[in-house]
Amino acid sequence: MDLLALSEVRWGYFRTRKQFLLSRFPERWRVFFAQPPGSGGDDPWTPRREGNVTCFTVPFLKPATTQPLYNAVASTSLGRRMIDLAAGRHLRRMLAKLGVEPNPVVMISNIYAAGILGTLTRRLTVYDFNDSPFQFAGSPPWARDYWRRSLAQVDVVFAVSEYYRRQLAAETTKPVIKLGNGVEFDHFARPQPVPDDMKDLPRPRIGYLGLLSHFLDFEVLEALRQARRGGTLVLVGPGSPATEGRVMELVARGGVALLGSRPYEQVPAYLQALDVGVIPFRAQDPFVQGINPNKVYQYLASGVPVVTTPLLDLPPASPQLQFASDPAGFAVAVGRAVESSRDPGACRSLARPYDWSALARRMVAEIESRLSAGA
Repeated sequence: MDLLALSEVRWGYFRTRKQFLLSRFPERWRVFFAQPPGSGGDDPWTPRREGNVTCFTVPFLKPATTQPLYNAVASTSLGRRMIDLAAGRHLRRMLAKLGVEPNPVVMISNIYAAGILGTLTRRLTVYDFNDSPFQFAGSPPWARDYWRRSLAQVDVVFAVSEYYRRQLAAETTKPVIKLGNGVEFDHFARPQPVPDDMKDLPRPRIGYLGLLSHFLDFEVLEALRQARRGGTLVLVGPGSPATEGRVMELVARGGVALLGSRPYEQVPAYLQALDVGVIPFRAQDPFVQGINPNKVYQYLASGVPVVTTPLLDLPPASPQLQFASDPAGFAVAVGRAVESSRDPGACRSLARPYDWSALARRMVAEIESRLSAGA
């Protein structure tokens, strides 16, 4: 059986939910991953295979680029139709070249492929809803039309969180199944030595790992810096132009270690060296309320207690997993975690059910049951 994924992110950009799930589909499935072009120059215009997944680039419509002429063309309905037409032709040539069956299962997560989706014959169409397409900078007014067209053409939706499941269920009559995020459990649970650049950081180490994005609540970060009890607030991850100035202001006040990005292979060592993992996002942001961050499961699988903005997808289990919505709440919860006896086994037991392999099996079972019902 063949599955064609119409993606909004590139396979090799960084490890995403799509990689973790699709790479775990059984051998009876061939997965073809159509991705948009990027600005880094590492686009597989020639198909590239990784395990059971073949990825290739398609010039999908993009809502915002660094090319003024392209943006001007894409801002008009005629221009968008022309881009869709060219991208559709390219996609169909690639599918023929790769020998993809005439009516594959299609998984869409790129709403800007809605026009192309309508030209494809397919056995079943699923939407994997991981992020709201409207949370990103540069989301144009015409994105709503592509969203409606995408939703109208799918047979079933997989929602990353309970918040989004409820929201989507109010927007469509199609089945909406919650299939949350997960973790490569063994990768994070396997003991690792403390990284050299962490060894001399005073404890307790209160850490955030991830993109230093506009979702961060800097009032919470400052409260954690002040409540660190002589320890260190550790930030591990790539920077963002949107927050660079505020991050540097925070670091300048002292007690903060800014370590930058680390390869995925090294992440477990950094997490295991923490005393508490935090996800200090702006709790009232509607897009934050919809997320189900991988980081929660990665911290827990590493044996580290977590304090995060509230989630609908996991019940609190103090002190291993606590929720907080404001600076004072974060400071109190982190203090509680630091004062409690550390229990890595209890933390890992919360993460184990969310191993990506289990989630991939569930996704495959849901798809195959619908294929059988329609046979």
